[in-house]
Amino acid sequence: MYAKNRHTLLLALCFLFIFAVGAGEATAQSLMTPFPSSFRNTRTNELTDGSTLAPVFRKIRQRKHVKVMQIGDSHVRGNILPRTLGSTLQRYFPQMEFAYYGINGAWARRFYEQDMINRVASEHPDLVIISFGTNEAHAARLDEVSHAQTMQTLTDRIRQRCPDVCFLFTTPPGSYIKQRAGNKVPNQTTAEVARSIVNFCRAHRMAVWDIYTIAGGPSAITNWRNAGLLNTDLIHYLGQGYTLQGKLLGEAIYRAYNTTAVSGSQTRMMHGSTPKEQRPYTSVKGF
Repeated sequence: MYAKNRHTLLLALCFLFIFAVGAGEATAQSLMTPFPSSFRNTRTNELTDGSTLAPVFRKIRQRKHVKVMQIGDSHVRGNILPRTLGSTLQRYFPQMEFAYYGINGAWARRFYEQDMINRVASEHPDLVIISFGTNEAHAARLDEVSHAQTMQTLTDRIRQRCPDVCFLFTTPPGSYIKQRAGNKVPNQTTAEVARSIVNFCRAHRMAVWDIYTIAGGPSAITNWRNAGLLNTDLIHYLGQGYTLQGKLLGEAIYRAYNTTAVSGSQTRMMHGSTPKEQRPYTSVKGF
């Protein structure tokens, strides 16, 4: 009788374990937004060198106040991408405050001017997300040395005012460019700009979200267009496209948090914050 009861108990425990693991996996998967089924050659949505954000993740784990600011070009100025990013992050980190500032047509070098440094410093950010590259990709040619110097100057000047700040760069998602004949083709320089940003971050131990490669690399811009997420100008994105990008970036940051700041990422994801725990975020609009 004892052996029979023990056998029954073991079966019950095994069933509960399988159920719990299955539920955990389902919960973890539900936190990761997929690309549309039409996308080709996509990669895992994750940060490169996300562990460099450990100081930010440590403050989150200690339930301290954390301030994140995103700066960038018209993709950020359009509000939808950063607002989605902010709400996604606050879904996981209710104690986080989020701000953003974007300027139409801006290159990264615009933001190392003193007025922009003052604006960033006034937010006292723990993490600055730097999102440029589309306008640089529409130049006649990319000078990677000059581009790297711009990123160096920008991060140096921000760090002078905010000594403990961490940085996360994003690569441009892709766009089309007009040829002399008048027809538009995928802008091949986007790949060069993305590679320049990734190389800079690798050399300086900074995190980067390479959405260009993640969304398909050479296939990225046609992926966005074929899915109906690209605007008619073939440079900007429709609201659904920016919403998807914002969710993906927020989820990539959360994934880095789980694999950097805590052990057992699957367990942490099962206990993620719910939407009703969110707090309003601050939006800092452009001109």
